[in-house]
Amino acid sequence: MYWGNAYFQDDFPSVKSYYNKLAVKLKKAISAVGKFKGKEFGSEDGEDAEDLRDYHYMFGMPYFHDVVEIKTFKSHKEAVATIEKNLKSNKNASKVYKVKISGKELTLFGIALTGKDGESDFLPTIDIDKPKPTGFLPYAILVKGKEVIMLHGRYRIAIAFPDLGMGTFTKIMSAPGNIEDTMTELTK
Repeated sequence: MYWGNAYFQDDFPSVKSYYNKLAVKLKKAISAVGKFKGKEFGSEDGEDAEDLRDYHYMFGMPYFHDVVEIKTFKSHKEAVATIEKNLKSNKNASKVYKVKISGKELTLFGIALTGKDGESDFLPTIDIDKPKPTGFLPYAILVKGKEVIMLHGRYRIAIAFPDLGMGTFTKIMSAPGNIEDTMTELTK
């Protein structure tokens, strides 16, 4: 529900039924392998749906719609092929998944950040809560038509780790730029 409200924002009510069905399946799956605590992901103090739909960590930080436009290609097919080719040889990233949305020019890639400036660099500093919020991984890039975009790192990291203070975020201030650099490498 947390991610649904953050990503779908004011459109969340139109997809809420899908999230309800998914929640039932997740609870059943978790209960089958361990004790289900019944706690949804989010801030310890809680974030209401309205706050999530217009999430903004603080002044000067990006909103959900402030995406990073990585590159525009001549076609969707060329963009996807370029990313696929580069994922095979890139030392800083590897493919976790690829989802092609049927009937649309939308392809979502889940990317593991494997280089020295990737997950191993910033996660030990910010992934300190329990339960661990590392579910924000893998990082994603979207090929939308001819354009390759990603959520801004300062938005994505902040919403995935809602209880961390600014002092902790300043320790990883280079991470959003490093993530963007890695994603840009995949489009060259």
